[in-house]
Amino acid sequence: MLEKRLSRIAYDFEAMHKPHTRVVELDILRAFAIIIIVFSHAGYFLPAIKIPYYSQLSLCGVALFLFISGFVLHLNHPDFSQRDSLTDFFKRRVLRIFPLYWLAIAVSFATGDVVIGSPVTSQSALITILGLQGFLSPRFGTDLMNYWSFIGIIIVLYTLYPLIAVLASDTLNLPRPFASNLFRFAIMLIVPFTILVAAHNALFIIADAVFSFYGIFVLGVATSKYNIFHKYGFQTNDQTRLLKYIVVGGIALTFVLFVYTRELRLANVSATLYFLNYSLFVTKNLVFFLFALVAFCLARILVISSCKASRRSYQPIWYRGLLLISFSSYAIYLFFLPILTQSMKTLTSAQLASFEVTIFQVFIGLPTVILLAYVLQSTQNEILNRIRKYRASTVPSSDKT
Repeated sequence: MLEKRLSRIAYDFEAMHKPHTRVVELDILRAFAIIIIVFSHAGYFLPAIKIPYYSQLSLCGVALFLFISGFVLHLNHPDFSQRDSLTDFFKRRVLRIFPLYWLAIAVSFATGDVVIGSPVTSQSALITILGLQGFLSPRFGTDLMNYWSFIGIIIVLYTLYPLIAVLASDTLNLPRPFASNLFRFAIMLIVPFTILVAAHNALFIIADAVFSFYGIFVLGVATSKYNIFHKYGFQTNDQTRLLKYIVVGGIALTFVLFVYTRELRLANVSATLYFLNYSLFVTKNLVFFLFALVAFCLARILVISSCKASRRSYQPIWYRGLLLISFSSYAIYLFFLPILTQSMKTLTSAQLASFEVTIFQVFIGLPTVILLAYVLQSTQNEILNRIRKYRASTVPSSDKT
């Protein structure tokens, strides 16, 4: 029964993607990312398990999510040349993010496990509910960037994406393709970032975490634009060379960018600390990007394995399980911590041993959260699809033409 249900889930998930635009490996990468994020928070709900370097793991998981977000955004929205494309883009982002986000906030308040600010104020609650913590921190409080910080970061980056897409368009073609590509990448990296820095310096807004993850998001956009990850993997030597250009150019430009902007922001700090800050930032983004590439290669291996199995008329259950996790990843991120921490408190109050609590959480708690997240994500998608169909059916025939 479970295998039949997973097979249906895999079919539903694959039906949502157009064959010519889908990169199967991204499904696996998204599942990897949420698994990393969940287990990097294991200390909150698995008392018998200690995860080493959990904070670094969490950063890698978030970076992988943002890399995928940049990649998929450019894949689905490479430009905004049509009249209503920009409005449609922001409508889709709002409907994708906020309904489940607001439900998760309500669940968090009900369980009392995830707070908004410390202490909770009407101002911090309103900022977090509106998803503006990435924009308005640290001016209105550094405690705004708490458990919901990813939402604040992604909203800032989504807001910047139309500008990034316009700057990445093929409006300038230099005689040498490498120079043209490198120049375009430099422009789409530097211009939006300069706007963020100017806003931070002038108004003391834009959370530091946005600056930390901006580079990996833009690298995701660039990787999609230059077609590094194709549906069938690395295709030609030209694409492999472009990958090298992006890596080397991205590191160099990110370093130069931060040398310039951090010098303005940290004017009273010693030159040694400057160098350490730049080096750490560049190293972190390099690690993030290399982590994404390694994860992609592993995902590619898994996809090839699944394709071989599909020729024998079945797909492995682990592959369908990863598709389920990938499809539900956003809802899993929103709900796993408040639900599982409350579950651990309940089990602990029942005087169960740490080992027993951990066994329950791993084999019952986590699968329950995943299935609940799938139901919530499927329900939201179904409602949104019905709304779109209804709106399309009410458009006058003259407007359709």
